Amino acid sequence: MKFFTTFLLTTLTLTVFAQQADTIGIASNSFENSYRKLNPTLKYSYDNTSQTHNYSNNWDFDKDGINDEVYFIGTGGAHLYYFLKVVLSTDHKPREFDFIQSDLPSLTATDTLNFDKTSLGFVVTDFGKNLTPTIIVRLDEQTFYDNKELKKRKIKTKNVLVSFENGKPKYGCL
Repeated sequence: MKFFTTFLLTTLTLTVFAQQADTIGIASNSFENSYRKLNPTLKYSYDNTSQTHNYSNNWDFDKDGINDEVYFIGTGGAHLYYFLKVVLSTDHKPREFDFIQSDLPSLTATDTLNFDKTSLGFVVTDFGKNLTPTIIVRLDEQTFYDNKELKKRKIKTKNVLVSFENGKPKYGCL
């Protein structure tokens, strides 16, 4: 009986470990390999279990001299979307923007706002050169047209802008 129990537990343990994305080559939603080549200074990680893209410690949205936390959190489902979440270092309060969703939350550019060249993902830039970065998320057609919250906030394009002033989010569009 001991042998059987040991065999069963070993088999189950190996099965669980074998199902991890990195160990058997299952496609991951991580952009880590791409960033390592194209943007090696970007701080980034992806958690397959929580379906979270972590872009924390790259930008200071609240101008306190400490870089803030930026995440795109998976919504689950057959066609996985990710919503934006920001935690400012001044108050450590999570700000979840579940109405700003991307099916491909990759940092597509840091040097251009030409959305013909960067038609997916998001960009972080400083519009007014006031050292306050703005997040621009490019929405797909379905996310944009089906989104009542965007209409409520008078966002009329697929390029949603989010910045912060005194800890409060400010919205706009391009």
